[in-house]
Amino acid sequence: MSAVVAKLRELETPGQGRTYLRLAGLVDRLEMKEGYAGGHASAVGAIALAIATELRLSAADRRSVELGALLHDVGKLSIPDRVLMKPGPLNELEWEAMRRHATLGERLLARIVQQPEVLAAVRSHHERWDGSGYPDGKGGEEIPLPARIVAVADAFQAMIEPRPYRAPRTPASALAEIASQSGRQFDPACVRALFAVV
Repeated sequence: MSAVVAKLRELETPGQGRTYLRLAGLVDRLEMKEGYAGGHASAVGAIALAIATELRLSAADRRSVELGALLHDVGKLSIPDRVLMKPGPLNELEWEAMRRHATLGERLLARIVQQPEVLAAVRSHHERWDGSGYPDGKGGEEIPLPARIVAVADAFQAMIEPRPYRAPRTPASALAEIASQSGRQFDPACVRALFAVV
């Protein structure tokens, strides 16, 4: 049993049947996709859970945050490999395709997941505290808290992973970059919580 399957099974709530198997299948397919960092979803889930714990969220809210983090990128199943694997900068059409993954992920999961907080984390994890993110241009506390947590966890993990177009950054360098975006890209409270747990 993969780590993602085990974690999703643990997060499954009574009455969901074998929903976790469907979700795990999506995450496993994503992590085998060319150009996608294997283990990314699990790592983001662990960081997001630590942030949620530091913020003293309830057990139910921590479950929603962790599940949203594990599933945040499933919309990338619809992104062509040539875009995910591109070694250089994306052009505008490629960025447009990449930006659609948040809404595509929400749409895909809406048939499986009956938890609005989880769907909100998937849809809104690229919104920015200053309102300049996507897909809806929400800002500040208008962005659901699970999405604000996943945004910080995802950004940190993405920076410390190797990508086709760059080498990984050190954790200290990633933290410095995130600190520089506190109050702009990221919720300052989530940034403080990240620093407390990393």
